[in-house]
Amino acid sequence: MELKRTVCRRILILTAIFMFVLLLLVDSAIYLGLIAFSEKVSFLSQSYPKIPEIKNLSDQIEAIRNNFRSYGLPVSAVIFAALGFLFCLLSRFFIVKLINHSGFAVGKKPGTPLMKTEFDRKGEENNDRRIFLHLLSVLQREGRLLDFFLEDLSEYEDSQVGVAVRNIHENCKKVIDKYVDLNAVANEMEGESMTVGPNFDSSAVKLTGNVTGEPPFRGIVRHRGWQVVRLRMPTLSGSGNPNIIAPAEVEIP
Repeated sequence: MELKRTVCRRILILTAIFMFVLLLLVDSAIYLGLIAFSEKVSFLSQSYPKIPEIKNLSDQIEAIRNNFRSYGLPVSAVIFAALGFLFCLLSRFFIVKLINHSGFAVGKKPGTPLMKTEFDRKGEENNDRRIFLHLLSVLQREGRLLDFFLEDLSEYEDSQVGVAVRNIHENCKKVIDKYVDLNAVANEMEGESMTVGPNFDSSAVKLTGNVTGEPPFRGIVRHRGWQVVRLRMPTLSGSGNPNIIAPAEVEIP
């Protein structure tokens, strides 16, 4: 996004400079041309004073030159501004479209390559997928989380489910504590009032209920949210099938 903003800003500045210089050149050429033509006609009028047409032509050119200063310059400025605006919009559209289809990675730190190859993108997607599956694998190994989710609980009494949930909760919490440090997004406790100011982060604060008008808003905290303070994910090796979340266990008698 930052790359798009930078490109669009430069397009706007360069277009404004180009149109301003072009406006000066065109208006100067027209005005100087009128002056030169007026001088020639005025010379002819003085040389042939008995020809009224030449005198009328000289007066008309002088009137055109005066009107050009009063009306021609503002009108031409408006025309060039409109053309520059249209050119800027078209340039922005095509350049942003080119950026979106060229594989440029926006928002990178200075000094890092901006272009990602298809191989790099697939590698990152595969790595993210492996990390997600690895987390499921650890939750299954330590807390038997998938076994619990995929089990038909209708066959068990509530007391039996409660005991199982307590054990799964304890083991899965150990996994979360091992890999992730979490903090609440909101400092206020649930049930307390909270003011959401202007320019709030919509990814961090979700507004519900009767949301009308413009911030700041005053509401009740229904959930404090969670944010990652520190992540300790392991480096995954290239060996092994990443799609295997939990291996089948076979006991050999």
